Amino acid sequence: MSDWSAGYVSDIEYLPGFYREQGPAHLTLSCLINGIAPPSTAGGFDYCELGCGHGTTVALFAAANPQGRFHAVDFHPAHIARARDAAEAAGLTNIAFHEASFAELADGEGPELPQFDFVTLHGVYSWVSPMNRGAIARFLAKKLKPGGLVYVSYNAMPGWAPMMPLQRLLYEYSGLIHDRSDRQVKAGLDFAEQLFKAGAKILGDEAMFGKLRGETKSKNDAEQSVYLAHEYLNGSWQPLYHVDVARELGEAKLTYAGSATLFENYPDLSLTPDQRKALDAIGVPSLRETFKDYCVGRPFRRDVFVRGARRISVAQRDALLMDMAMALIVPRGDARTTIQVPLGEATLEAKHYEPIFDALAEGPRRIGELMELPEVRQAGGNLSAVEIAGMLTGSAQALPVPNPPETVMPLPGVLAHNRTVANELATSEGRKSSAFAASVGGAGLHVSTVEALLYDGLAQGVPEELEALVAHAMRRLAAPENAEGAGRQAIADSMDWCMRNSLPVWRRLGVIG
Repeated sequence: MSDWSAGYVSDIEYLPGFYREQGPAHLTLSCLINGIAPPSTAGGFDYCELGCGHGTTVALFAAANPQGRFHAVDFHPAHIARARDAAEAAGLTNIAFHEASFAELADGEGPELPQFDFVTLHGVYSWVSPMNRGAIARFLAKKLKPGGLVYVSYNAMPGWAPMMPLQRLLYEYSGLIHDRSDRQVKAGLDFAEQLFKAGAKILGDEAMFGKLRGETKSKNDAEQSVYLAHEYLNGSWQPLYHVDVARELGEAKLTYAGSATLFENYPDLSLTPDQRKALDAIGVPSLRETFKDYCVGRPFRRDVFVRGARRISVAQRDALLMDMAMALIVPRGDARTTIQVPLGEATLEAKHYEPIFDALAEGPRRIGELMELPEVRQAGGNLSAVEIAGMLTGSAQALPVPNPPETVMPLPGVLAHNRTVANELATSEGRKSSAFAASVGGAGLHVSTVEALLYDGLAQGVPEELEALVAHAMRRLAAPENAEGAGRQAIADSMDWCMRNSLPVWRRLGVIG
């Protein structure tokens, strides 16, 4: 590994990915759920992503939030070059990408940057050295506005403890292999599995090795090896206790405000009654949150911190939430009242949520309007704005929309971004998914290759007819458009589903024209 990387994997680029929790609206909702005033975005806002990789996430948010001013920083020149090319291809004018290290940013040697309302770091904090974490804190102290918000995700202790022997083995074994990092980690995984089968059960179990091998098929083999190299082979890799993160960021006057994994903000969904009773006796918030991790065993945290956290009254919080809208992001037929939460499975009141799903299937609606639906009022009960917002967003069935438009008009930047993404995914070899920007909510949606092929066809003027779109997809896949057989039928079946399900959602959210 080269000296400039400071022990971070740099011989292979990181994978592109979209992380919805970094969105301004999502982070605003996390604050409100916890009774904390979010940053004001009335006059636009300034947003920075540190360690942006290929810039997939931040570019999508720039497209979906033309009122925002976006900056993204990464120390890897290849990442920045790719990100700039992609932003230029999508015609984005409200984003700038900068090549700089955290130390350069903290010491004022990097680019000229404004003060920020939002700063996000995904997959960075527990992968870099204590020195770099200190530089991040110094940067936040200088460049985060009073009242500004920070999102930081990291591998968390003690939930990561069972994986630490395997990580150490992969890291040390990689030094024996003189090859690229992705090949090193693959060889290390082969050796670890050999030891496991020979009786070294400390390394995990069959299910864990299956997951590491990518048997979930969320990534292809090459992508999985790149992911594992960046996850396990960094020299400063260290899972962190929440209390230590809170102390480090406290140097920048940051206070923990809540979790961007929304269900974790609801004690009834994440802790048993006995656990809640025991933790109620802990008066130090950072310790109570840390001891909570002993109960829930989460190996990964998505923390939200605020610089100068201001508590708001229940009445203020509810008024802000009632004025916020929800936008359904799943087909109406896929909306569900049984959801997965940290404690397991929970069931939403069908008498409340079925009418809400029906209303949202017609378009975004303010939460206050949803609570006034005749069917919801007749059902009675204690339905609250905090519940509606958290349950729908936390279950990935809806997006929060802080400033809902009267009518949905696709944004030019959203359409340009999505055409670029669709073209890239439709012609890529190996990638299985990407994300489209939405004009509603300033956020995005994960999309599959077939969805990209559908979008690409419609954007190029192909008639909205199944056979025509399948023929276009076959051409894009370099397959004979008149080919017969199981492969073509699978494309046709998937395309038909997307036309009936994905396309109405896209139109409801201004994803497509």
